[in-house]
Amino acid sequence: MYYATLDDFVKDLPLLAHQHREELKDTNALFLLETKQGRRVYISLKAGEVQLLDECAEPPACAVSADENDLLDMIAGKLNPARAILFGRVKVKGNPAPLMSLIALMK
Repeated sequence: MYYATLDDFVKDLPLLAHQHREELKDTNALFLLETKQGRRVYISLKAGEVQLLDECAEPPACAVSADENDLLDMIAGKLNPARAILFGRVKVKGNPAPLMSLIALMK
């Protein structure tokens, strides 16, 4: 699916998680999406439900940093995540394992 902005994707994320809550029921993690344009979104995934936070006191399990257009291209399937990481277009810090559950929502 194509999103014009990261805000559009973030707005749909709770509904996507709800639709896949059974698959995500055992995943509990806090993620940070950070764009080079200065946008920061914390995503809390607990028992198949997503909560979006502007700020968070605890450190994320996984932080993803990239240009907003690169993130949107990955979400749309135009940019391979492994290649983006390999070539430094996307940086991932922390444990990437729970991130794979979140990526499943994008397919």
